Amino acid sequence: MSAVEVTWRLNVPELLGITDAGLDDADVDARGDVYVSDGLNGRVYKFRPGEGLVDVFSVIRSLPVGEEEESSLNLAVAPDSAFCLADARREAVIRYDENGACMGEFAAPGVLSLCCGPDGILYALSNAEGIERINCYDRIGNLANTLPAPARHRARLDPGLVNMESDSEGNIYLSYGMPPYRVWKVKADGSGLDAWGRQIEHPEDAILIADIALDQSANVLWALLASRRFGRQMLDAFSPEGEFLGTVEIPHSESLYGVICAPGGSDLCLLDTANGDLVRIAVSL
Repeated sequence: MSAVEVTWRLNVPELLGITDAGLDDADVDARGDVYVSDGLNGRVYKFRPGEGLVDVFSVIRSLPVGEEEESSLNLAVAPDSAFCLADARREAVIRYDENGACMGEFAAPGVLSLCCGPDGILYALSNAEGIERINCYDRIGNLANTLPAPARHRARLDPGLVNMESDSEGNIYLSYGMPPYRVWKVKADGSGLDAWGRQIEHPEDAILIADIALDQSANVLWALLASRRFGRQMLDAFSPEGEFLGTVEIPHSESLYGVICAPGGSDLCLLDTANGDLVRIAVSL
């Protein structure tokens, strides 16, 4: 029987003693430390489950002081704890080392989402002139390759719902978030892509994919689902080849989680970007 057990929980604004936080995204390094981007305050927070906050890095703000336009910082953490931020408003990617020192930035027209691939490659999904592409950048920001991306089903893509993951072979897993329910696998060599999903029992619930996360240690791709109408949430599990493995219900809480990341060992971390709850859960199918 599938089950979810909460093993660790904290509230980010409460822990930091701040009233306004603009939590945008989360990712993990090879150690399992969790990084959370805060575009409003221009920070990235590093948490170690079981210990709490271990570091705060000052980064670029998603908006200049005084501006209230909607924006966000998409985060991608490499196994060695270096990280990158995609600023969709400025159409730029900013690189930081493992100590949070800025290593420079480069232009990324139409950037929507990031993920770190093998050998220092950074994948960036971009939307330019209504066409999606996956740009592959090397360690210093040179464009090394471009891969095809699946066609979108909606006129407008919400950067907060566009999600990417990469496996150790450089294959990319992608979701645009909005219905219809689809996850795509883009092959590393650019030879094609596969799409999968599942039938939703009550399509009127407007189920959307809030985020995806690849647990390479368990060989599972997780899709975090949310129902816009009822606020229900669940986790769908797929193999990297697209086989549906099952569904796990998330216990009801006051939080509506929008971000998921996989530290490994069949554990997942969930972030509520609105109220700042960050939890680690143990999942069994």
